[in-house]
Amino acid sequence: MAALVENEGTEELGRLDYSVGAWERGSRPEAPARLFAHWRGVFAPALGARKLLLNDDELLDLFEQLATADRTNQIAFRYVLALLLVRRRVLTYEGTVEGVMRVRVRRLAAEQAGEPIVEVADPKLDDETVAGVIEQLGEVVGG
Repeated sequence: MAALVENEGTEELGRLDYSVGAWERGSRPEAPARLFAHWRGVFAPALGARKLLLNDDELLDLFEQLATADRTNQIAFRYVLALLLVRRRVLTYEGTVEGVMRVRVRRLAAEQAGEPIVEVADPKLDDETVAGVIEQLGEVVGG
């Protein structure tokens, strides 16, 4: 299990890894760290080129988990994650209406018609904040 955490009083994100057994026994990040998001992954030894820490399905799960985010840094993280998922063609950009980006999860053509529109709030980030979020996302994703 991987946990994305933030330290209280900062906007910095970090990653902590747990065995599934430890997670199921209740191990969680301890104060001052707060759980930001979590996901289950499978460890595979490196066979050459550096692999991404999270694949597209895991990133999509993280994006969906942050749908109810109410803290500014979570909203900003979700927005930049949505941009990454559009770039990776996991999400399809459907336009922007009144500062809200509209995306749709891309599936096989037969399934796509039923996929709902997902709205992603644009947090109106300045360049410095965007750079920070992209750096944090790069650390989490591994690329």
